[in-house]
Amino acid sequence: MGKLLWEAIQRSTTGPIMTEEKFETELFPTVLGNLQKKYRIEFDPDEPAMIDPDMADAVFEAGKELLLEVGLLCKNTQRIIKFTQEEIEEAIVTAKHEVTLGHGREAVTLSPRAPGEAQHPYCFNAAGVITTDVELYKQHAMTVMQEATCDGVIPMPLFGVGDIKNVAETPAQTFVCLTEARIMNEAATWAGKPGLFFGIPMSATTPHTLISTFASGLYNKHNCTLPVQILQDMRVDYDRFNLAYYADQQGIEPWMSSSPTLYAYITGPEQGAMQIIAHTLGMLAYSGGTLTQAMSVSVYGEYTGNDITWCNSAAALAAERNLKLPWVCFGGTGSEGAALSDDHWYGVAVAAIIACISGMEATWLSGGHTGIEARWVGEMSRAAAQLSPQQGLELVKKIGTLERAPTPKPIPLSDLYDLGTMRPRQIFLDHYRKFTRIFMDLGLDYPTWHC
Repeated sequence: MGKLLWEAIQRSTTGPIMTEEKFETELFPTVLGNLQKKYRIEFDPDEPAMIDPDMADAVFEAGKELLLEVGLLCKNTQRIIKFTQEEIEEAIVTAKHEVTLGHGREAVTLSPRAPGEAQHPYCFNAAGVITTDVELYKQHAMTVMQEATCDGVIPMPLFGVGDIKNVAETPAQTFVCLTEARIMNEAATWAGKPGLFFGIPMSATTPHTLISTFASGLYNKHNCTLPVQILQDMRVDYDRFNLAYYADQQGIEPWMSSSPTLYAYITGPEQGAMQIIAHTLGMLAYSGGTLTQAMSVSVYGEYTGNDITWCNSAAALAAERNLKLPWVCFGGTGSEGAALSDDHWYGVAVAAIIACISGMEATWLSGGHTGIEARWVGEMSRAAAQLSPQQGLELVKKIGTLERAPTPKPIPLSDLYDLGTMRPRQIFLDHYRKFTRIFMDLGLDYPTWHC
């Protein structure tokens, strides 16, 4: 639990009153724009990553000042929660710098890594698929967990279980999330990895469901984390504080998460990176967390492109230089059913390379929804780990110039895998080998690519 949790709660009842509309349309964007100008943070549209240490430090200072000037708006009381510079600096100094996730043979410890270090970013792959078919969900998870490069998983959200829809604020959502947790445990046991890290409960949207799922023991302090994230654009509510307190009581690692939407109130990737830092410092203050997930998305629902990857890279490098928290970013493309898409496979490779050269410790939802995609992102992360920032940047630019085959129609899992043996079919192996050859020609290498 953060040292400032009780202060934040108290200030949510005594801080300056401000309507949510005024906060998000006047105060927040005005301060954000002024700070971007003050620190001269500029995005070059031709650059897919930000590797300038001085600009990374500027992003960090701007993000810290953003939190100090704007504070957090409490949605429950319409009051602003402010922190002092001394309080935030103490939160930074006293923060933990590593975390162990999973247990037993499957435990992994995320420690600070600088760009170019030999330690590869860990890969927490997507497990399951968005569906109401629990058997299909489990089969997807099994294909992923059996892979040697799978360091942990993030469950995909279940939309329901058969005819039972995932309805928030009802026992139905708790039932669905418990089903998610049960399947994760069953698939991990089948794969011989009972201690695997399961990320966060993704079928849950309310504190009641989250707490109920942990109370079952299927998700617990050894295999899962509890989300305590700030809401969009510097807003918070009492649910965040309740979850932070529950995590502390149960010894569960808080999952600090920031996912700014570009081109709404945020004008571009520069402001997105600044907000990620501000969010992280705010969550650090009230939750005392260690593990930080940070990614951006455009208002158009895009997870790829130079603006998105630059924002993610800038925030990660700013944090690596000034916070050294275990930093996790999106490791996929957001494309469902894209298992045989060239665009998707190149996009996953770019995400892995940028994680390596920006000092990230891990990626989440890495790859796609199948085991071969999990294998690909894991091998890319390991092959690219020691690239210097300049080498990685040049490689990402080169990838952007390569030809892509037209994206085929999505095909069912049964056409990609023999679901009796869970072995990939030849069409999928051929696609994987096509890409290993492409990247060997680009100068990367990994032992299994020669098999």
